[in-house]
Amino acid sequence: MALSKQAIETLIDLVEIKISYMDILDRDDAKEAHALERCRDELRAMNGTAEATVLTFMRAPRRVMRHDLAAV
Repeated sequence: MALSKQAIETLIDLVEIKISYMDILDRDDAKEAHALERCRDELRAMNGTAEATVLTFMRAPRRVMRHDLAAV
């Protein structure tokens, strides 16, 4: 089932409102904000109001811990 343009625009507005009210205090908040921005970009791509390039979810690179460097 496809979404109408009006439904997509409403969803974009709701996502943008959620993003604007977020206070990013920790890494989990940053992850949620990033996920919402990707969601907004996907909705814009579906609506045709932005470029249709949607990036896939990527795992963050592993951080090198101090004890990992000692083994090198």
